[in-house]
Amino acid sequence: MSMQLNATVAGQHYVVRLDRAHNISIPVRFDDHQLSVFGAPPARAEPFATAGFVGDVNQGGSCNCAIHTFAPHTSGTHTECVGHIASDRIAVCDMLVESLIPATLITIAPEAAGETKETYDPSLRPDDRLLTRARLQQALQDHAPGFFAALAIRTIPNGPDMLTRNYDVNRPPFFSIEAIRYLVELGTEHLLVDIPSIDRLDDEGKLTNHHLFWGVARGSHAVEKSAASRKSITELIYIPDEVADGNYLLNLQVAPFMADAAPSRPLLYELDRA
Repeated sequence: MSMQLNATVAGQHYVVRLDRAHNISIPVRFDDHQLSVFGAPPARAEPFATAGFVGDVNQGGSCNCAIHTFAPHTSGTHTECVGHIASDRIAVCDMLVESLIPATLITIAPEAAGETKETYDPSLRPDDRLLTRARLQQALQDHAPGFFAALAIRTIPNGPDMLTRNYDVNRPPFFSIEAIRYLVELGTEHLLVDIPSIDRLDDEGKLTNHHLFWGVARGSHAVEKSAASRKSITELIYIPDEVADGNYLLNLQVAPFMADAAPSRPLLYELDRA
């Protein structure tokens, strides 16, 4: 069956290339090919078993039925909402209402902490690497603002080792305060990154950038659900080099977990001008 989808973004007409969708997710795996972050235990799966039944056909069961144990924040691509830092339980699937979102993909290189005047809280360390406002501005200067509702950021160096990287050994970069303020100024509603967190992994529990992005006062966990930010942060994506920087239509597919975060499968659809 052939189907054509047209879209209008900022007054410009596009044909959505449904045959050119790029899956930029890292799946949750239950074997030895897993990434590692925050010292979290690996995801695992074991057959559901009761008297007279085992959920594994290789053990003589009639079907496969496994119990999966994992943390969405540490086991693969996941999308989180403001519930991540709220005292009230706010579910990500309740906060996402858009299905197709204009998106921009950019590639940026981190800067060494000693080479920039941009800041972070807690204080920067000499070996920290920052994704800065200056690098974001440079990467976005030739892109159409109509596609800034979602921003997918690929960091370099990039490579398939990111699918199984141990981030407790290979410390990732993170955003400066100025960079997050810039994204807020741009009106970015959905931020997608190929790092485990937009904050430093060991940040004294401050999550400064999460608070800034969602408009929650530093140190506060008071969020009124009825007035809560509907912005999302998707972490631990992987964007192969062959996916070019530019404008896309994002389909942010999120598992319907009643939790602050859930495994997700972001798809970037290529666009042709109509």
